[in-house]
Amino acid sequence: MNKEELARLAAIQTLIGELLGHHEEVHGETVPTFERLAAIAKAKIQARRRRQELFPGIQVADPAWDLMLELFIHHVEMRQISVTGLGLGANIPGATVLRWLAIFHEAGLIVREPDPSDRRRVWVRLTQSGAERIAMAISPGNAISSLPAARTVERSTLAA
Repeated sequence: MNKEELARLAAIQTLIGELLGHHEEVHGETVPTFERLAAIAKAKIQARRRRQELFPGIQVADPAWDLMLELFIHHVEMRQISVTGLGLGANIPGATVLRWLAIFHEAGLIVREPDPSDRRRVWVRLTQSGAERIAMAISPGNAISSLPAARTVERSTLAA
């Protein structure tokens, strides 16, 4: 293909993206919408589960990222999720979920909210900063430096 044909294809791709509403214009750059990023997150989860099926008994997943993707999808779809539901949805053991949620909470990525109707249940959701950071990680080409500095968590202060 010559340069003219490539330019035409790029223009068509941009028009299709605009028509489908999968992108927004921000500072002159085309970026995916949160809904499109949620679809990408779902595809990443499905791909990770497929790898797990292909390599049974071998750890090929990253629990922290799986939890973040689940939280992001629930954030975009405006659905509540409990701590237990998050572990089940991400296929991660409860103790591991609790460890990672403590890290996420200390870093300001999540908020925990007790269920007023059932004291045994705790709802968990992303903060706006957490959602933005995950969106930036999913979206190709976006600079993380445009976000406020993340709080770091000292590993030595965390309980096992």
